[in-house]
Amino acid sequence: MPRMHALDAARASLLVLGILFHSAVFVYLYQEPGSFLEFVAVAFTHQILHVFRMPAFFVIAGFFAAFLVSTRGARSFIQNRAARIALPLVLFWLPVTFANSWTSQGAWITGRNTFDVFPIDFQHLWFLYFLVLFSVAFVLLARVLPLEKLRGIHPAYAMVVITLALPLLPGVLNDQGELGTSSRLIPEAGLLTWYFLLFLSGAIAYHQRERWLDFLRNRAFWIMAIFGALFMLFFFIQDTGWVAVNLIYGAASTTGSFGIIGLFLRFAHRPSKTMRFLSDASYWLYLIHLPLVFFFLFIFGVNGFGAPLTITLTSILTVAIGLISYKVLVRHTVISNLLNGKRHPIRAEK
Repeated sequence: MPRMHALDAARASLLVLGILFHSAVFVYLYQEPGSFLEFVAVAFTHQILHVFRMPAFFVIAGFFAAFLVSTRGARSFIQNRAARIALPLVLFWLPVTFANSWTSQGAWITGRNTFDVFPIDFQHLWFLYFLVLFSVAFVLLARVLPLEKLRGIHPAYAMVVITLALPLLPGVLNDQGELGTSSRLIPEAGLLTWYFLLFLSGAIAYHQRERWLDFLRNRAFWIMAIFGALFMLFFFIQDTGWVAVNLIYGAASTTGSFGIIGLFLRFAHRPSKTMRFLSDASYWLYLIHLPLVFFFLFIFGVNGFGAPLTITLTSILTVAIGLISYKVLVRHTVISNLLNGKRHPIRAEK
């Protein structure tokens, strides 16, 4: 299979969008909304990103998992996941947790001691924990149910199943009726199951890639149009208590996840040096971004910058620092071997 530039670009973009999402979702911890319209705009931003970003990521993760198992075998796949996912989780978990605690409280100003706080969850690294669990479960499942032998699973059918499963599985939605996050050692079973369905759909897409990728590419605009209509409907009726709200949210999440992948398949299928660099850097960016986000949200918030400017500056500065630190500290060092499986020689890029 030739390199899937579109899926590499999609995966990287979804991780980088996490910076904007966290900037928007946490901004009001540090300042009051300037107006009702500002609050609505910020809520719209983080809700629309949240509804498709991580679901689409797990679809792509399942696709590449099936690729690795098919081309390298189950043993090599587990070794790869242990080195590229489990080990970074173990190494970054404690430092990032303490950094999150220190920066989120403005400890350099308040003097709060954050180093007596033992981490009880994975915080924003929960997705790595899920991927570790999914990798093991996927290999075990493949022994009894070879996905490559399943034929005739149309992507539209899979989207319907995933949509219906969201409101039916307990723990998928939080108290606000949005996708929950389970960062504990023992995650919410329903949420874990729902994300695994997305992961499996990506694996099925790999084994039927001509059919699935053509469908998503050719119907990307229609799927995204449906997503836009469904999300707007959800956004305005989410607090009404209407029984169909959760189903509408599930449909928006599914169509948004597959639709955004379709857009990348349609417009980002050509190789790009810029996107390849961002793809290489995105893992590092996501691992380290949250302490930076908290730092800038605190600084700009206490100085009265206002939410829109705070979100914008926080996102831009976090990405800039992340990319510079990746280039200086990661790309040409052993850390790149850990995160991306190889380091890039300096001479090759001159």
